Amino acid sequence: MKAAELDPETERAIRRWKLGHHLFHLYLITMNSGMQRAQATLRAAEWGELETEIADLAVLYDAATAAMKYAAGFRPESYTGVIRPSMSPPMLSPGFSGQLNQDHQVTLLLLRSLKAEFKQARKDFALPETLLSAWRRLMSAQSRNRRDHVLVCSKFVPEGTSLLNQHFADNPI
Repeated sequence: MKAAELDPETERAIRRWKLGHHLFHLYLITMNSGMQRAQATLRAAEWGELETEIADLAVLYDAATAAMKYAAGFRPESYTGVIRPSMSPPMLSPGFSGQLNQDHQVTLLLLRSLKAEFKQARKDFALPETLLSAWRRLMSAQSRNRRDHVLVCSKFVPEGTSLLNQHFADNPI
């Protein structure tokens, strides 16, 4: 299908998908920097600075969720007919997945580490209630992000089979 043959809804879907994912990626790398700063302030026991970093991370998580929702703001038919095929061979390697994004992997590793260090700090120190509240907001923002990602996926792929999972199913080791 050539660009000149696309209907306005499909053009809009492509634009939203691309722009939303570009925005999401910017939030990811910004969150990675913020998590590194949060770890440094946590290790230095700078509770006020840590609270600021944690609060910023919660806002960034919500912004990333909004970017994801924006990216998916179109009809499932556009996803099935144009978007998903653009992420499949011959356009991309088999099993393409956002999970393969290196910055996303860094986000997950940094958050896992930050959670473990924060859990230990709660045992070792009497943390300010405002910091604990900021932490709860961050955990809620992350939970919303994960929940909304599942909703977006189920909107476009109701059977729940990602390209990566389909690749593994088609190519057992």
